[in-house]
Amino acid sequence: MKKKIRYKVVDTVGQLTAIITDKINMGALAKTAKTIMGNNLSIEQVGYLDGSRFVMMGDELSINGLLAAAYLVKGTRKVNGIPFVREDNQVSLKLPNTIIKSVSEQIVRLDGMTYQLCDTPPSSRVISSNTKQLLNSLALSSPASGIIYYNGVSIMPLIFVKATNSYVWENACGSGSLAFALVTSVTQVEQPSGQIIEFQFTKSNITVTAAVKEI
Repeated sequence: MKKKIRYKVVDTVGQLTAIITDKINMGALAKTAKTIMGNNLSIEQVGYLDGSRFVMMGDELSINGLLAAAYLVKGTRKVNGIPFVREDNQVSLKLPNTIIKSVSEQIVRLDGMTYQLCDTPPSSRVISSNTKQLLNSLALSSPASGIIYYNGVSIMPLIFVKATNSYVWENACGSGSLAFALVTSVTQVEQPSGQIIEFQFTKSNITVTAAVKEI
């Protein structure tokens, strides 16, 4: 009988992340993630937590995933070597500025993610073949990509992950919010869920703060 993989579901400002806590073969992570997401359509992404080491399903950068993992980590105040503070249902991560690779007016390249910003929100959530082609081209040099549609301080993130071949309209997106903040200088970014991800910038660090809870 096939062993059932156990995971915890964590809500980060409205986005549900499944975090696998059982030991698994890393080579099977993407396949396992596709199964979990296929069985529960409210789960938007999947990661694997081993102690304080956290890996996303496609090895992509997910700030919301890191926030969710930090909420679950026991016995330390670091996840992947990144310091965090957890107070009740709020988590703050202090990310190094080195995760930012390049920033232009429309394209933001992060370590593990590439984004294009668009100030014209789509009229439909149907993902066209042209949009998929754009996301694939953005992901040529990274494990995942996204288009961040925005209006004012509100974003609509569409995310593509190569390893799972998944295209997801997300209810919240931490790294996409960072990309948006870097281009627009908005530090309190409203998510599709209506909740806020907040950023503080210094010369060497980015502090991101968000509401997190286990479901």
